[in-house]
Order: sequence, then C-alpha cells, then structure tokens
Amino acid sequence: MKKILVVTGELSGFNYTRELIPCLSEHLKVYGVLLDVVPGAERILDSKEIIAFGLFESLSKLPSIWRGKRIIEKFLEEEKPDAVLLVDFPGFNLKIAEIAKKKGIKVLYFISPKFWAWGEKRIERIKRVVDRMFVIFPFEVELYRKYGVNVTYVGNPLKSIVKPTIPHEEFKEKYNLKEPVFALMPGSRPSEIKYLLEPMLEVSKRIEGSFVLPVASSVNRNYVESTVKRINPDVVLIPESERYNLLFSADAGVITSGTASLEAAIAGLPHVVVYKLNPLTFAIARRVVKIPNVSLPNIIAGEEVVPELLQERANPEEIAITLLDVYKNREFMRKLLEEKVSSKLTGGAIEKLCQEVLREV
Repeated sequence: MKKILVVTGELSGFNYTRELIPCLSEHLKVYGVLLDVVPGAERILDSKEIIAFGLFESLSKLPSIWRGKRIIEKFLEEEKPDAVLLVDFPGFNLKIAEIAKKKGIKVLYFISPKFWAWGEKRIERIKRVVDRMFVIFPFEVELYRKYGVNVTYVGNPLKSIVKPTIPHEEFKEKYNLKEPVFALMPGSRPSEIKYLLEPMLEVSKRIEGSFVLPVASSVNRNYVESTVKRINPDVVLIPESERYNLLFSADAGVITSGTASLEAAIAGLPHVVVYKLNPLTFAIARRVVKIPNVSLPNIIAGEEVVPELLQERANPEEIAITLLDVYKNREFMRKLLEEKVSSKLTGGAIEKLCQEVLREV
C-alpha cells in the first residue's frame, strides 16, 4: 500500500484534515503530524510541539520546532512515503516541502501560502518545491497560474462544514440565553487569547445581552475560565463543538481575524473583526503585507464588508461602539455577507481534494 504523510499545524487546518483522513485511509497508509489522534492515521508528532505565532512569540518555541522538524525529516528518510500533503501552516510547512523535494518525494499543498498578501518573493520558492497546489479561494487560481504553478481550486471546506446541528431557539434555551445574543471568539492560538480575551470580556460588561464564548480545544481552558470569572462571570462558556450553533444563533459578534471570521461570514453573522499582535511583530507585518484588509471576508469581497479593529483600536471602548453599530445594521450586513462573501465560495472541497490526492499518489 502506498504511503502519505499529512502535516498540519493550527486548529483550522487540523479540522479539515480530520475530515479528509477517513477518505484517504481507505486507499493509502496515512501518517500524520496532527493536533490529536485521528482514526485512520498513525500520528508521528503532536502539532502542538511546532506551533508558534508571531516573530517574537516564536523564539521560546525554537528548540521544540527544530526537534519536530528533525523528527519529520528522519521519518521521510526512513519511511520514504510516496507523497506529503502539507496543510496551511506555511512558515513550517514550506521547510518540510524543501526537505521532501530533495528526497524525491512528491509535495502536495492544501490551503496555499498567501503570497498575494505577503508579497511575491515567496512564489519562486513555492514553484520550486510544490508539485501541486490545492487552493480554497477562486481568485487564487489565476494568481498561481500567472507564475506557472500547477494549481487547482477544490472549493472551500467551510462552505460544507459550517452548519448548525440544532435550531437556534433550542440552542438559546439550552444555555438560557436572553436577547440580544453576542458571540465572542478570541481565537485558537495562545497569543490571540493573551491579547484579545480580556478586551472582549470588557466589552461584554458595557452592552446589555447574552455574551457567549466557545473555548477552542487548542487553548488553556483553565486560563479562559479564570479570566472570565475575574472580569465577567455572566459570559457563557460553551464547548468548541457548539461554535457553529452559536454563529447561526447570535445577533452579532466580535471575532478574531482568521478562519473564525470566514466561518461567521458563511453563517451570515454580522461581526466586528479584531486583531492584536506583539507591537514589534505588527510593525514588521505592516511593512510586508501588500493588501488593505486583513480579514478573509473583506479579502474575498474586495472591499470592507465587516469592520476591522487592529492593534490599539482593538480596545474595549472602540470595539463596543462598533459592535453596537453592527448590531443596529445587522440585517443589511447579513445581505452583504451572503452576496459578497458566501456566494463566491463552493462546497465539496474535502471530497474533491481526496480524489485529487489519490490521483496524484
């Protein structure tokens, strides 16, 4: 049986991979660098060992990251899989792509490095080390083809995944929520929780309504619980598995920039996008980033359809004012999110990706 190594980093990429592995494992021996055990795959490394975010935040994790890289390199040398499938996580995964390429192993990449945001220097490296690129945004196809990269749009996995499991009235009754309902999503990375949890909780003290916060499995739940207890014990904590029920039930939300913002857009939830980094990391990023907006809904729309509050603007007072404005105009924003974001994406991504990967291997 042919073999494939799947390498994931952060939670969003892992969630897609968890959906993909059952399909792949019917035909291939699957190994993985994964956040958790997944039936059908043999885990060779816990992704938490190699995750770090931000230039300065990464320094303390360097020994663990290097160790993880050595483990993967040794695996590629000894097991010689027929292909590697790298999922997002470009800072680490492009290094693995180079290692695999040198060993004559086919390199497949799902959820492309966003060279269109960070500048074109990265594209030559991608072209050199990636045999096949699978993208999740339609506009990426033309950008990659322009540079001669073998690229395929497989659809966006969130389009099929983002669905409620219970009616919104049942969800509200389950957690005893009173109108209006606001979603707080401070992120899935420890650095995001560090910078954004407290400002979001402060906002919840300034506005009447029920505030609900899904706790990502990748963060320290005890820290989240103790911080909520200290700042506003009335905030309702729910499991990560309930987050889509929240997105479809809430009236508005405060969402950290990233996958969660796109999930909210697909669910039609009016929201404010916030983000905050180490000031030095942000200063460097601002010099490098080549696009006017940071949130995925705005990038897909090609204009600002959700407000973005970054760095010093991600403070409780400004977030609260903006959230109230979003809530007031929520019906108009729902229409914008459907017309300019959700309608541009197609589903069935995981099934199509599986077929394409099997064809390659």
